[in-house]
Amino acid sequence: MKGFAAARVVNIIRNAGAHRVSANAITKLNEIITARSMKIASKAVKIAENYGRKTIKETDIKLAHDQLS
Repeated sequence: MKGFAAARVVNIIRNAGAHRVSANAITKLNEIITARSMKIASKAVKIAENYGRKTIKETDIKLAHDQLS
């Protein structure tokens, strides 16, 4: 499974206050956020299907996130 761009992950960590970030930290956070995002997206698809829709809406993503939290 392909993750997010490494530069984006670095930006997330730096925005949290880090000055330096190791390559292993970038890889691990990327794996974690990719896996979490896939769970949320899969749940959102099921929610939309339950409503008879093929289009995933913002509300589906929010509801999926809330249910998985």
